[in-house]
Amino acid sequence: MRKGVVVCGANGERGVFLEKAMEKFSKWNLTSGKSLQFSVCTVGLAPIMMSMSGVDMDKLIAVNGCRNKCCDRMMEKNGMKILDSIIVDDFVDEQIGPCEYTSAFDFPDASEEDVDRFVEAVKKAIG
Repeated sequence: MRKGVVVCGANGERGVFLEKAMEKFSKWNLTSGKSLQFSVCTVGLAPIMMSMSGVDMDKLIAVNGCRNKCCDRMMEKNGMKILDSIIVDDFVDEQIGPCEYTSAFDFPDASEEDVDRFVEAVKKAIG
């Protein structure tokens, strides 16, 4: 069984960071076969999609865009068990703005160092 990595649906600057981090993580993940990556917006209300994909439902990794931990809350509300929860704010040196309306999407690039630290945390959570 594989671990499920369930990623927050953050938008704005946090969404840009998560996109960059998950792109790097996917390069490692595609060759490891240890996990499958999902968006909480997709599977949060339909966890059966993960279990049908061979994910161990007792080994879910929640990837949160901020300390609101929306990903955790949506998963827990729907009976999913979280093995580990990772939050962008714990790995970024500068302050990142909150989720925003899509009309405000003009953000500086996330530093490679911040992204790399975050990707390593996701890898470590998987084992």
